[in-house]
Amino acid sequence: MCNIRYYINETAAYFDKTLGEDVVLESANKDLLERLPMNVSSNFSFYEGRMLGQYVLAAYIKDGDSVPPAQMKKLLDIIHRQAKLVVILITPCISSYNKIRLMTQKVNFVIPGKQMFLPALLLDIKPDRKVVADLKENIPPFAQCLLLYHLQTGSIVGTNSYGLGDKFNVSYATVNKSLRWLVSKDLIKLEGAKTKTVHIELSNRELWNKALPMLVSPIEQSYYTDVLIGGQMISGVNALASYTMLNDESRQCYAISKKDFKALNIVTDKQFGQNEIQVWKYNPRMLSSTGIVDKLSLYLSLKDNEDERIQIELERLINEMPWQEE
Repeated sequence: MCNIRYYINETAAYFDKTLGEDVVLESANKDLLERLPMNVSSNFSFYEGRMLGQYVLAAYIKDGDSVPPAQMKKLLDIIHRQAKLVVILITPCISSYNKIRLMTQKVNFVIPGKQMFLPALLLDIKPDRKVVADLKENIPPFAQCLLLYHLQTGSIVGTNSYGLGDKFNVSYATVNKSLRWLVSKDLIKLEGAKTKTVHIELSNRELWNKALPMLVSPIEQSYYTDVLIGGQMISGVNALASYTMLNDESRQCYAISKKDFKALNIVTDKQFGQNEIQVWKYNPRMLSSTGIVDKLSLYLSLKDNEDERIQIELERLINEMPWQEE
């Protein structure tokens, strides 16, 4: 679901931007890989390069949380002993608590564009939090909505804060803060003198791959009810079933905005009820007019589901997005 080469190039660009070091990372030599135990090497994709006067081996893994930090340290130590190179873990996403555990164990790691911790090279470069004081680290709901709209419905290139506010019926302040957040993460640019318009240099596939680690589930709170609600957006497994080969469930799942939820005149419970009501951080109707939630929000809402069938269909859902062929 992600382009490994893209993240390796992002890592090299991050080294260049942060250290002024032109690092080229190429696929690791087969002779080197053959020295690694299969049960170790199968967890990673490997790339070789040279930086700060030392040869390094980049070990890429898609999900930094998929291997516990203690086990990750053992795997990387084995790779280091066999390869006799500085080994650097490369991952596009990892939770804060696991980052701390890796740092405690002196594991070299890089999160492209975000953080670089390389004790073997005496480097500890953390995210810059001083760029825009009023912007939070987590993506604003409307910023996510704008990205998903651009990827699925229509380009936002050439638009401005006032036009987007009118289109989506949100305040200028909300649009402005969302655009500035996207600029701070190098996802978009704002160009122009007085009235700045949106410019995006990345292809849709590149934009999705770069933004994915920052995107979150749209669900803010779930409630349950025995009532069947008419006229609401279908979400959850039944929405996935409408896009893929998955079978429907008898249980219904609805996505609804905070405003519309408050207007519902039904009994709900936070734990019990046959049907689920998902209150979303943004209005799901902004991204779909079909009665079924949009594909990318659906993916984000289900990506942590442990059901293997759902994971298979989610991967198919993303792989079949038209921009994957770019």
